[in-house]
Amino acid sequence: MLRSFLRLFSAPTAPKPIEMAGGSITLYAKVPLAENKPKSIQKSPAHQTAHQHAHQHAHQPAGNHRQRVLSMKIAHIGICSPQRAKRLAALNLISAGDLAVADPSTLAKHFGAPRKAASMLRHYRRAIRLAASVPGMMPRDAMLLVSVHRRSIRGLASETPGSLYRDLQRFAESSQGRSLLRGRRLPSTRRIKQWITQCEAARSNRPAYAQAA
Repeated sequence: MLRSFLRLFSAPTAPKPIEMAGGSITLYAKVPLAENKPKSIQKSPAHQTAHQHAHQHAHQPAGNHRQRVLSMKIAHIGICSPQRAKRLAALNLISAGDLAVADPSTLAKHFGAPRKAASMLRHYRRAIRLAASVPGMMPRDAMLLVSVHRRSIRGLASETPGSLYRDLQRFAESSQGRSLLRGRRLPSTRRIKQWITQCEAARSNRPAYAQAA
């Protein structure tokens, strides 16, 4: 009995007195302390949905991205003026996919300056094909890259974000660059780095749309 009481005195936790009725003896008992275990934080369904949506957009499969780009209307992809988009629509070129497979030389015959029109249409086609090949890239972004002579996955894979951004800055200061941007900002170096990373990963298995026309 005495040993049991001595073990209680050796406990590291603060003892609490227990009064015994009918006597003057005060005993001490060990009271275990509750463990302060951290509770796991549960994310709300709304937070999880937004988080998952952001990751799905950043890491969407290449096939889904290509399909999305090619199904977009020319009037909405920002590679030409609304007037030119209407002109192309009159030639039955409605979607980016229509323009991606069109023959520039044949289409150019419907324009007042066929030679200039053929060059312009080739630029559009290259931009659409490049954008369709790089997840996260839109045709208006690819149009900027094509304008500074970056036309393929292989070429972009060997670039550095800083060098490419500086070339885009110089282009943005030109009249052609201002006309193409129409008040929009240049892609950030972070976005450019993401494109380069995608191109590095796809370089060994380059999709057909990345070929220069």
